[in-house]
Amino acid sequence: MYKSFVPIFIILIFFCSCSGKSEQAADLINKANALLSEKEFNEPQKAIDYLTEAVKLQPDNHEIYNMRGCIYMTTGKNQLAYDDFNKAIQLNPKNADYYNNRGTLYEKTGHHKHAIKDFDEAILYDSNAVQFYNNRGSVHLHYGDQKIGCLDAERACELKSCDLLEWAKKQKYCK
Repeated sequence: MYKSFVPIFIILIFFCSCSGKSEQAADLINKANALLSEKEFNEPQKAIDYLTEAVKLQPDNHEIYNMRGCIYMTTGKNQLAYDDFNKAIQLNPKNADYYNNRGTLYEKTGHHKHAIKDFDEAILYDSNAVQFYNNRGSVHLHYGDQKIGCLDAERACELKSCDLLEWAKKQKYCK
C-alpha cells in the first residue's frame, strides 16, 4: 500500500503545483486585460509587468507573448514587440493573428516586404479574416503592387468591408 501511495502523492503534488501556476498566470492575464479594457489605457507598463510575471509562470504560453507584444507595439517598444511576436509564432506557428500582428509592426516600422509576407501567412491560415486582406491590400496599394492591392481590397469587400476598396477607387488605384 505504501509503495503505491508515494508515486501517486508525488503526481498529485506536481499537478497541484502546476495548477497553482496556471491560476496565478490566469489572474495576472486577467489583471492585464482589465487594464487594457479601460476607456483610457493609461497604465501600459503595469499591464506589461503583469504579463511578464505571467510569462515567468507559463513560459510556453504563446498568447501571453502575443498580448504583451501588442502592448509593446502600441507603446513604441518595437524591438520588444518583435521579440514577443516572434516567440508567439515560434510556439504556435499556425496562428494567423500572430502573423497579422507582426505584419502590422513591420508595416509600422517601414519593413513593407516583411509585412506583406506576414499578411500572406495570416491569410494562409485564415482566408476569411477581412482585416488580413485590408492590411495586405493597404501595404500593396501604398508601397507595392497596386493590382494585388486592388484584388485584396475587392476580397475584403466581398467579406463585407469595402472602405479600402472605396478609398482605392477614389485614388484611382482600382477600377
